[in-house]
Amino acid sequence: MSDTASLEAGTAPHAELDAASPARESELAPLAVRLRLSPDGPAVDSEPVRQRDLVDHIAEVWLEVFLRRGYAEVPLGSVRAELAPVPREAGSRDPICDGFDLVARDPEGREASLYFSRDSLGPVATRGARRLLERGVLEPGQLYYFDLEPDPPSAGRDAARVVGPEGRGAPELRELPLAPLLERSDAPEDSHHAFHYAVFFTRDAALRAERVSRKGAAASPAVETGGLLVGLLCRCPDTGEIFAIVLDVLEATGSEATTHSLSYSGETWARIQTVLRARSRHPATRHHRLLGQAHGHNFLPFGGAAPCEACAHVAVCTRTSAYLSEDDRTWCRSVFSAEPWQLSMVFGHDAKGRDVSAFYGQRGGMLVRRGYRIVDRIDDLIEWRV
Repeated sequence: MSDTASLEAGTAPHAELDAASPARESELAPLAVRLRLSPDGPAVDSEPVRQRDLVDHIAEVWLEVFLRRGYAEVPLGSVRAELAPVPREAGSRDPICDGFDLVARDPEGREASLYFSRDSLGPVATRGARRLLERGVLEPGQLYYFDLEPDPPSAGRDAARVVGPEGRGAPELRELPLAPLLERSDAPEDSHHAFHYAVFFTRDAALRAERVSRKGAAASPAVETGGLLVGLLCRCPDTGEIFAIVLDVLEATGSEATTHSLSYSGETWARIQTVLRARSRHPATRHHRLLGQAHGHNFLPFGGAAPCEACAHVAVCTRTSAYLSEDDRTWCRSVFSAEPWQLSMVFGHDAKGRDVSAFYGQRGGMLVRRGYRIVDRIDDLIEWRV
């Protein structure tokens, strides 16, 4: 999401994007999203940022400042962070912000800060844009622009503090050694690792994720198919580091699928919950949990347009259908809210018709490309501590 976006006519707002009733002051954060109809034009509206808009941001602070630093017993509901707007230019009188910091202290009193860009509040801009659309200020499909500014009415109040959702406890972690997994695993060539926590797929799980996701390519016309990634959220007893292992994929059978959409039905969710409950009662699988989703965009990019002129001179085609759409991102924000370890795999094709994929994880309050590793043998490690 950049600082420009557009809305199409007839688009039904998702639950978290609804134009809800005015928030109480205690629900507000000291930021607002300012919307414009042209890059340098005047603001036409301002949408307040609410505490609930920052659930994934505070959850990421929880992961990075607490869980990954060895404080695995800290519940999300007890995490507190101070929100500090970051001006576009240091010392400038211009109130426009490029982003904001969330500053927290770990149990030993050490301060840590995470930066979040303006783009991480794209859903707030969408909420404001829907109101402009309803009022006729914004036309269907019209581009709009947004930036951030401090919200003076909420400055100096408790709203400057962002808190974790009430009732959200510490995650249940399986203790497993990390070093042996790193030694016996390999990263795919297109894997982007950056600074994310480690993620492993067993080879069988990786193959199943692709098989389930590309299954819809056999339909006529092709449809989206996919499933949920299931595995372990782990803690290394030697380093305290958090990591995940994807062990299986639960296919989303019974879902409503079209060429460009995949909607999980009530029947689909009921079956998945039944499987997870059964696994929770078995000692060997009781730590299994949902880690994310995988699905296939079983169509060619740009409506099947021919490869561009540069394609003959580059190793990687940039025209691809393997990407997270805005609807995909909204679905993930809803299903995996406050789970900063969430993962998404998308399988698709490039303009030459070759199979490609893209793997995403949360970073900076958004789902961005990240890396993973494939491991063949883990049974001896899983049995290491039952």
